[in-house]
Amino acid sequence: MPSNVFRFDESWDIPEATPQEVWDVLSDAELLPLWWGDVYKQVVPLDKKGKGVVGSRAKARARGALPYELNFIIEAAELEPGRLVVVKTFGDFDGLWRAELSPSGNGTRVNLIWQVTVLRPILKFLAPLLR
Repeated sequence: MPSNVFRFDESWDIPEATPQEVWDVLSDAELLPLWWGDVYKQVVPLDKKGKGVVGSRAKARARGALPYELNFIIEAAELEPGRLVVVKTFGDFDGLWRAELSPSGNGTRVNLIWQVTVLRPILKFLAPLLR
């Protein structure tokens, strides 16, 4: 894998929420700053397609552990209510975020895969150090 490509695999257990309830949140890009506020600072819709619609796009501004912001477009690529959310990203990094949802006990299990290619020059330069 090239040094500017990153893959993150993780699982979340969300108690007392059905897969459909979790899907309703994950498929709405505008809600990202509410539940992932440490990273997403602002998300603004770019079209009037609405929530949970394949092809809908939003502009995102995010900030992680590094001391600068990332700007990118989020596009809903594949949506299966209660089961799957796939999002493409374009901008400072290009990638694919995939969340598969399934019932788990009294809640929902979310299996995530996020693979991104870092495009911003400073990020490409720092990529080997960030591994």
